[in-house]
Amino acid sequence: MQSENIHYDLTLIIPATAAENEHPEIVGEIKALLEKNDATNLQTQDLGRKKLAYAIKNLRHGFYFSFEFNLLPEKLPILDLALKLHKNVLRHLIIKKKIKSAKDAAREEKIRTGKLKQEHIKHETEEKEKREQVKAAKPKISLEDLDKKLDELLDEKVI
Repeated sequence: MQSENIHYDLTLIIPATAAENEHPEIVGEIKALLEKNDATNLQTQDLGRKKLAYAIKNLRHGFYFSFEFNLLPEKLPILDLALKLHKNVLRHLIIKKKIKSAKDAAREEKIRTGKLKQEHIKHETEEKEKREQVKAAKPKISLEDLDKKLDELLDEKVI
């Protein structure tokens, strides 16, 4: 039974003790490891140097890198073990990533530009106008009619 490739996102931390001129070599090793496990559509992003939330192996800073790729699920444990054993990887995290559809991308762009909020406000004002029209359509009852009805109810004998 042939499985389909799943889209994954790998984020890893390289120790700050590694010189910046060594980073391309380390990233190349990781790419080679991914390609060895038949990863396709490989994209790499350097997220830069960041302070760690807590010390890992007595280090306070690390260089973050992100890799997006497609991989067969059967190959994931092998890749995970290889990353655990790699000497230049402090920590790594592999997650499944949903590939954005055109609709999701358009919605994200609307959020970024603020148009979604404008549409939401427009929708709320339309709803408010509809409620006001419904209120205006109902006939108002005068106080005299209300008093008459109340008197009738009070005058009736209840058994």
